[in-house]
Amino acid sequence: MDRKRKAEIDLKREISFIINAKAKDPRIGFVTVTGAKLSVDYKWLNVFVSIMGSSSDKEQSLMGLEHSRGFIKKNLQERMKLRNMPDIRFIYDESINNGIRISKIIEKINKKGQ
Repeated sequence: MDRKRKAEIDLKREISFIINAKAKDPRIGFVTVTGAKLSVDYKWLNVFVSIMGSSSDKEQSLMGLEHSRGFIKKNLQERMKLRNMPDIRFIYDESINNGIRISKIIEKINKKGQ
């Protein structure tokens, strides 16, 4: 496993811990970190999150995450002891919703075929 991929895995785990255990912003709901992708120059970190709830819950959680970005970055710096901490961007991950939608379509097709 290359160095960049290992760093992405470690960053994903630590950000998930910080969001779920340390962040106290009431806007942040049930958030799952589904992935992390570092830029080639290690200056940006795209953090992919899945959020359960209505569309307004998702918007509120994303706003809470954006507001807590400095807190998350500071805690990440302390926990990982990195020389340069990348700037964090939170991106809503649609893959879980797409998977659920596809599963429902398959169920509907199977019921029609029986």
